[in-house]
Amino acid sequence: MVNLATGGLLEAAAWKVKNLEDYDSRLEKAVRRVDEMARAHETAALVIYEAALMKSGHPVEEVRSLVRRFEQIFENEDEELTIPRLSGIMNIEGEEWFFGSGELRAMTGKLLGQFQHRVAQYNYLEEREVLRRWADSYDTRLFIRRRIYETEPIVGVVEGFNLPLIQYLRVAAGGDTLVTSDGVSRVLVALGILAEEAASDVYIVLAAGESLALHLELPAPVVGEMLYDLALEDSLKFPEPPPEAWDVGGGQDMPSDLAVGDAEKRPTSSKDRNARRATRHDATQGEKPTRVQDPQAKDAPSVLEEGNGEKTTPAPPEVRPPEEAPGTSDEVT
Repeated sequence: MVNLATGGLLEAAAWKVKNLEDYDSRLEKAVRRVDEMARAHETAALVIYEAALMKSGHPVEEVRSLVRRFEQIFENEDEELTIPRLSGIMNIEGEEWFFGSGELRAMTGKLLGQFQHRVAQYNYLEEREVLRRWADSYDTRLFIRRRIYETEPIVGVVEGFNLPLIQYLRVAAGGDTLVTSDGVSRVLVALGILAEEAASDVYIVLAAGESLALHLELPAPVVGEMLYDLALEDSLKFPEPPPEAWDVGGGQDMPSDLAVGDAEKRPTSSKDRNARRATRHDATQGEKPTRVQDPQAKDAPSVLEEGNGEKTTPAPPEVRPPEEAPGTSDEVT
């Protein structure tokens, strides 16, 4: 099945966005909004709490209003609102802090417990930094890229916390990614980098959005905000790029293990297409199991070996960096 149009289409899409008449004002608005969200998400425990509340289906304004009210009532100058303290408060408070849902309360407790254990593993780092490193870690990206987020050992194993919620948490935690939606998919289709039949595939939409951010040379959350604003418009009209905007540049537009490009739409030579096809079928591009998936596999390549030689000296599992060390499924009750 043809899922995604690649080749020079990403370059052309980036040109279309950059050449919008009001591009500068759109960019300024998106940057300002991302900056405001970053200031509002300084407390790790509240970031986790907010992401869990998004499961309720309530509008984001209602969710953030409830989080702010919780903070105002329980903030204490003498004691920070840490993950353990917030967990303790929620153990004795009622379900009014979860829109009346006991199921949502239980899921929030599990989620807090997962990060509480991870922070305990690296007590030399602040909670907010642990959360940010998780959001941008190689392991987190790997589990999502391979479509196995539900086995990601920190939040993936929390029942009911699906991929859109993980993306919401990653963005709120400061990760360089974006939150997908039907509106974002519609804009990417209009830009010509996402096939209509793939618009409902969250993984491909995420890959297309992040790849567009790379071509725009902007942080992915900023591009996500711009796409969100564009999606609110009734009609989407973009300027047509000149032929030079279709310059391909090496065929690295999309991760090869996320989607297959539409070769018929690529304005490239036969030599370029053959080179890309060889890259997609290269056995080193993620076909083998990893130690993240199966730590006991004797013949499995290490995580660093999957980086195609970017790091030549893999670290042994027992000394893995904090941002790549998986947590456990400790639960806060």
